[in-house]
Amino acid sequence: MLRLQSLVSPVLVLLASTFLLAGCGGGGGGETDGNVQIQVVDRSPAIEGASARIVTPTDSAVVDSQGVDVTVEADSFETGIQTETERAGEIANSGNGQHFHVILDNQPYLANYEAGTPFDLGDLEPGAHTVVAFPSRSYHESVKGPEAYDLVNFYVQEESGSFMLGPREPAIIYSRPKGRYRRADAERIMLDFYLHNVELSEDGYKARYTISDDEGTEVASITLTEWTPAFVTGLDGTYEVNLQLIGSDGNVVPGAFNDTTRKIRVRP
Repeated sequence: MLRLQSLVSPVLVLLASTFLLAGCGGGGGGETDGNVQIQVVDRSPAIEGASARIVTPTDSAVVDSQGVDVTVEADSFETGIQTETERAGEIANSGNGQHFHVILDNQPYLANYEAGTPFDLGDLEPGAHTVVAFPSRSYHESVKGPEAYDLVNFYVQEESGSFMLGPREPAIIYSRPKGRYRRADAERIMLDFYLHNVELSEDGYKARYTISDDEGTEVASITLTEWTPAFVTGLDGTYEVNLQLIGSDGNVVPGAFNDTTRKIRVRP
């Protein structure tokens, strides 16, 4: 029995390592520096009928004040409660529970934990603005679906400038990762995004994440052909995470949301 175990264990280790590297492909191929690994994971169980609706401001409205509130209402989705799945214990999880990710002008999202309550977007420059909202589980994985999110274009004080995202153009919207990750939260970090007028496939649109260290050296990348999260492990330091929407020709699809970079800090 001992001799059999000594033969099987290295094989299992080899198979596990091969699986992790293959998982980095996400259907489209991935590369790492050996320490950093990206693995595609399944979506969390669906929350049937869950959606976000932006009730103020309304589309094309002109808001008189530079201080702007957004009000997001929920359908079949409860904010402020914990999402009861195993994943809640595997990655960074908010103690404040389920919420909306509110993204203004492709800036890092703001977390809104109170459905139906005005949420402060801050003082905005006069002119055109775009706000996107979608439901998020307590561990920040978005509730995905063509009817689950809302998009509103509005003006502040004057009807000037161009909106960053129209209702019909293809776009990918950056969601995670964001900010700082420490201790246990830094061990496994989720990559997650939202799609607008896009379906991913092997021969069509694709989502590409690229992670670079603070010296600009690429440490990991993944190209996804399905709308699903991924986990990255092995990070320690400051990184830039770039998300791009890639067309069937292999080039980045034009659009203000389609080539976005965020800086994160990871301290295991």
